[in-house]
Amino acid sequence: MERRDFYRIEDSVHLVKTPIEKHLLSDDPYQEQYGLPREVLLVNQLQSLDNDSRDLLRQVGDSNRALGSYLRYLEQKVELLARYVVSHDRRLSQRETVSLSEGGISFYQGQTLRPDSYLHLVLVLFPGYTTIAALAQVKSCEKVAEQPDIYRVGTEFEVLLEADRKQIVRHLRRLQSREIREQSQGSDENN
Repeated sequence: MERRDFYRIEDSVHLVKTPIEKHLLSDDPYQEQYGLPREVLLVNQLQSLDNDSRDLLRQVGDSNRALGSYLRYLEQKVELLARYVVSHDRRLSQRETVSLSEGGISFYQGQTLRPDSYLHLVLVLFPGYTTIAALAQVKSCEKVAEQPDIYRVGTEFEVLLEADRKQIVRHLRRLQSREIREQSQGSDENN
């Protein structure tokens, strides 16, 4: 059964999938028990601080333009340093094509997963190295007809922090806008 409650887009991401038992689910996919890499935690904490301070930075900029500009430059420096640290993690060079929505993710893999089982997921979205952790339930696992040892796995996010959901929505909108621009450029070239 295909669920189409959310807008889906195909993307290339770094994805870590770790099976977990239902009794190990928590309300925070960033808990220590999930063994997240330090780089993932760093980027997530920086993103969280950025989200929390966005309105404050806007207010400072409205009342003092010079100070607001200076703080934005500092923010950009920290972001560049974080991206540099994360981008030099060789594991991130392993990317896979997925179908992503704010409600879940589907991907291909070489082994079957039992529907109703659970996964701890870590996604790194490019080019901004946005890092998201989630707990997901496997909704489907179907053998790909053309590839005998490949399965298409569909999951639904069970635990996804609101800030991470917003990051996914922003990412999907950027990809959708880029897709629309490319299509309009392609149709302009054909005319």
